[in-house]
Amino acid sequence: MSKKLGVGIWVISPSDEYVAGGPLKQDLTSHVGPILLSMFTSTHYTGKDLNTRYRDGKPWRKVYGPVFVYLNSVSGRPRRSYRKLWRDAKSHMKKEVRKWPYGFLQSEHFPCADQRGSVAGQLLVGDKYVNQTLMTANNAYVGLAAPGKAGSWQTDAKGYQFWTRANEEGYFLIKNVRPGNYNLYAFVPGIIGDYKFEANITIKPGSETDLGAIVYHPPRNGPTLWEIGVPDRTASEFFIPDPKPFLTNKLYTHILSDKFRQYGLWDRYTELYPHHDLVYRIGNSKCHQDWFFAHVPRKTGNKTYTAATWQIVFKLRKPSFAGNYTLHLALASAHASELQVRFNDKSVKKPHFSTGLIGKDNAVARHGIHGLYRLYSIPVPRRLLRRGSNRIYLTQSRSNDAFRGIMYDYVRFEGPRELLVDREG
Repeated sequence: MSKKLGVGIWVISPSDEYVAGGPLKQDLTSHVGPILLSMFTSTHYTGKDLNTRYRDGKPWRKVYGPVFVYLNSVSGRPRRSYRKLWRDAKSHMKKEVRKWPYGFLQSEHFPCADQRGSVAGQLLVGDKYVNQTLMTANNAYVGLAAPGKAGSWQTDAKGYQFWTRANEEGYFLIKNVRPGNYNLYAFVPGIIGDYKFEANITIKPGSETDLGAIVYHPPRNGPTLWEIGVPDRTASEFFIPDPKPFLTNKLYTHILSDKFRQYGLWDRYTELYPHHDLVYRIGNSKCHQDWFFAHVPRKTGNKTYTAATWQIVFKLRKPSFAGNYTLHLALASAHASELQVRFNDKSVKKPHFSTGLIGKDNAVARHGIHGLYRLYSIPVPRRLLRRGSNRIYLTQSRSNDAFRGIMYDYVRFEGPRELLVDREG
């Protein structure tokens, strides 16, 4: 009896330099039926903020690709052969990455390796409320992209981007960079905010730029009194419910890290909170079981919804007169939403803070766990706080449909700069 032959067809992108949106940009790799995709640019998980806009007759050129199509085959039982094909494809991908940039292209618009440059350095983090000495930016994302504001690389579709990961000591090397003018950007897992090096960087053919040690001072106004979540730009650490049995996709039942990919999880919020919204109690609640992964409207009837107001309950022994407190709200995603924040008074008509209408990520509907990253640092005057129990009301006020919602990345409440942590309860 002849063994069955397994065949694999794989799309390998040896470089992401031409892909829009930076290293965390999500996109589609397959479509309905046996269709493989190699997506260079799209607004999936970002919205119109990532549109490639052509206007005012300004010339623009960009080289996309090339990509590598790899075919392999193996004989044996189907399940085992699939795994072998997958392992072989990943191994071959590494070979193609080492070959980049390809030397066979005969185009003046695709520079070969000797026509490119590099940037090296060491990224450190300075946050005296965490450590009195500088910390190494372990595993940081460090990249070159078009000049702009800190974090602007998220919505850059026209330029090239070159990213790498720093090692445990924060050292990084960005290789094979096309000649041009760039800003150097970075963000660090476990640290909020975006870093931008103050000076522009010009890459010339064969240039080797060494920046030495550079320091990122993340947003910080005082000591941490409490926090919710992990600053990793996703909502993956929060509570993700089981899907309804008839909607379960068996591909993801045994992979916990992909649990958010199940269909219809947004509707589970109403089932878990049919009559009242989420209340999170600092010191008692746990983010992985008590903080729903998406702040979506609560369903009240057939295709009707109401705005959901979440509460954070915490205690202060005695609010300090030393200065403002600070509430940091890091969002992992937002779709046609408005986040309103009120302190200790849910009924006040004008919120103490509002994001305004933000986002077109559509990550909830597309079974994602993050879209564009946004960070809001909100000053909280002492007069808004009380001795003893306090409540923060978070209202996602836009409730026209099920998919208008926010995913939180991380929430942190800080005391005034002069306040010692042990003074608070």
